[in-house]
Amino acid sequence: MKGESRNQKSPELSQKRLQYIERMGIFFEREGLPRMAGRVFALLLTDEKDILSTANILELLHASRGSVSTMTRFLMHRGMIEKTGRPGERQDYFRIKADALNTMFSERLKIVHEFKSVIREGLQYAKPGSASYDMIRELEGFYDWFEKRLPELWKEWEEERNSRGL
Repeated sequence: MKGESRNQKSPELSQKRLQYIERMGIFFEREGLPRMAGRVFALLLTDEKDILSTANILELLHASRGSVSTMTRFLMHRGMIEKTGRPGERQDYFRIKADALNTMFSERLKIVHEFKSVIREGLQYAKPGSASYDMIRELEGFYDWFEKRLPELWKEWEEERNSRGL
């Protein structure tokens, strides 16, 4: 049976898995995201049951209810995890969202587009021919190219994924 009932105690995590969870948290933090969000994501990503209750997450990560609640909302908002329930149970369960990779890619594409627009706006404040103007033009060119390439790369990935049977 997937998941655990309310009365079952969660098993302790291995030291190696704890280290992995912490590395993911540090990676998230380096990317400007909350470390605890990375820890929750890694825990769900590596869980053999593919679904954990809030109580399980609290216990396994030795985290506060407020922190776990905030981070699960954060990850849901980003399309990385989803909340689910079980008939007859009142607690919330979480799992990695099936299309998380697609959602994360779509969000990155939006960020690239927005950043390109902000960069382009900077041209009106830089003097043509100046080093800053040239840098803005180069950044604009790169992000224009990058934005065009990302959908092509996604199509290539889908073909690769299908050929690997993933």
